[in-house]
Parts: sequence; C-alpha cells; structure tokens
Amino acid sequence: MTPGNLEFVEVLASMTVNTAGIAAILVADERLRGHRWRATAWLPATRDAAILGAFLFGVLYAGPGLVIHFVKSRGWLTGLALGVAAAVLLVCVDVAAAATIEELFL
Repeated sequence: MTPGNLEFVEVLASMTVNTAGIAAILVADERLRGHRWRATAWLPATRDAAILGAFLFGVLYAGPGLVIHFVKSRGWLTGLALGVAAAVLLVCVDVAAAATIEELFL
C-alpha cells in the first residue's frame, strides 16, 4: 500500500470513528436521561447538525460539540467534566483506530 493510500484509509477511519462516536454518545445520553430531561435537550435538528459537523470537520468539531452538549444538559461543572471526558475518549478511540490501521498496512 502506498503512503497516499494509507493516508486515505486513515482519513476514512477517522471520519467514521468521529461520526459514529459522537452519534452514539449523543443518542445514548438522550435515551439514558429520559423524558424529564427534554427541556434542556438539543432539538433533533441541532443534534443532527452536530453529527454532520463531526463528519465534515472531524474531532475539531466533535470535541467542542460534546462539551457544549453536556454543559447545556447538566450545568457548567458537571457538564464540563463529562464533556471533556467524552471528547478525550473520542480522541483516544480515533488515535487508536489510526494506529491500528498503520500497523496493519505497514
């Protein structure tokens, strides 16, 4: 595999991990919080825009999107801690996917 092809596969994996990761976190959080949380929840169009932004711009959009989601839904201190933890987790999974692809094809 050429270096250009390897880079292409890594970018595709990163796009997949970021999009699927933020979608899974946002949807799971909404379902776990239940109906009483609907007053502070994002509108479905806003949630979908955050997922699309993660697809288009990667972790630079997904990380702040997670922080904003958790701060809006839980308040500043708890939300900031949960949002940063979710963003760090997403970055770690993204780096692990890239490292795995590099090890498989090199």
